[in-house]
Amino acid sequence: MDFGWICPVLIREVLSGRWKLLLLVSAVAIVVPPEAAGPFKLPYFLLCGLALIPLAQITAELVDRLVHRVGERLGGLLNVTLGNLLELVIALTALKSGLYDLVVLSIAGAVITNSLLVLGISTIVAGRRELVVDLNRHSRGLSTRQLLISVILMSVPSIFFWDSMHPITEGSKVFDLFAVYSLVVAVIVMLAYLLSYLYQLGTHRRLFAVEREIAEASATSESQSSLLAIVGVLVLVALAIAGVSEHLVAGLEELVEGSAVTPLFVGMLLLPLFSAIPEALVAFRAASRGRMALAMASTVESSVQLMLFVLPVLVLLGPLMGRFLHLTFPPQALACLGATAFAVHWVTEGDSLTWYQGLLLLSIYTALFVGALLLKPII
Repeated sequence: MDFGWICPVLIREVLSGRWKLLLLVSAVAIVVPPEAAGPFKLPYFLLCGLALIPLAQITAELVDRLVHRVGERLGGLLNVTLGNLLELVIALTALKSGLYDLVVLSIAGAVITNSLLVLGISTIVAGRRELVVDLNRHSRGLSTRQLLISVILMSVPSIFFWDSMHPITEGSKVFDLFAVYSLVVAVIVMLAYLLSYLYQLGTHRRLFAVEREIAEASATSESQSSLLAIVGVLVLVALAIAGVSEHLVAGLEELVEGSAVTPLFVGMLLLPLFSAIPEALVAFRAASRGRMALAMASTVESSVQLMLFVLPVLVLLGPLMGRFLHLTFPPQALACLGATAFAVHWVTEGDSLTWYQGLLLLSIYTALFVGALLLKPII
């Protein structure tokens, strides 16, 4: 079908849902800048949070249509790639301003939130539908091992600087040996990540296919919306989400300014809690319909992409702006990432999930959240 004709039809279909009235809130959140909130910082922040809900719901509906066209894994991959590309743009803005710690903490926080909180809730939701939720052995094994390997790679600088009197920095304007190391490892990591798709979608494609996915692929002609139309509308919605998220983050930063909470807590756990709303609703909806492959793509595989693609891209693009991002994390963030990667690998290693395993993931997230909030280092 012609893209120019079907896209307006698709937009009308998507906007015919019960969430369409809340889109007015989204429009207000996009148009009104944080500076205009004045003394009404809390209502403005709540407005931005509410504005994400209808956009996330529309995203979930569009992902459903995308899944019917290309299958769960590829549909999930396209969705998280689109979301992570927007994260990349936002992170580049922060990197250009020299906010190295904010860049790495936001990525660490997104990984922790997606892999523990969102996957935990998704597992509980799926567990209400089925007693045992089966996972694709090859897909699950690849993504969880990639997550573990990414944490190991990020911990290498900490190993070599273990006894050093100089703390590891997240970045600088100086092209030193740490910058050279980061650039070399970034290239290696990105190549390994890109080759994983040759493995998944090429040479060993049948190992990663889901039975329902194969059936849906043969019935794509039944879908009325073209693939380009769905992706096109997804891009528009993603841009709207980026606009609202930017105002939400700015509103939250003004709220916590001068408070007792630490930058580590805000950057690694509080901000990702809100920015994860769109992908979280996609994962919850997928889990409620028995599409755990899509839920895993929206959580664990999204985290892998952040660690093995988005972060290396930031390292490689940094020198063009005179900024050298170091391929490492603060010790607390690195420890939390290690606990997250190990927990996800351990909980899913049986290639099946139950509601109780989801509860275990949530308990780990809660402990990290409360610890970052209450346990402040003594300086």
